[in-house]
Amino acid sequence: MKNNLVSLPSGTVLNLDLVAYVAVLPGAADRRKKMRVVFGFAGPGGAAANMQLDEEDSSVLVSALAERGVDVAALRESILTRK
Repeated sequence: MKNNLVSLPSGTVLNLDLVAYVAVLPGAADRRKKMRVVFGFAGPGGAAANMQLDEEDSSVLVSALAERGVDVAALRESILTRK
């Protein structure tokens, strides 16, 4: 069985099988929170569940995606330059 769990520095364990998409937040270059992770299941009320990650957690998630063969070059660039 392939391990799709990622342990983030904040103490959160993320199951990559449940992630629908990852997006860099507007103004990420100047914000503490860098990235939004949206999950493929609906939370209470039918809204998609999501969470925001800080710089350390974002970096670990991007590295984990890269290890799994995802091209993350544009994602890394957006985190650093998005205004």
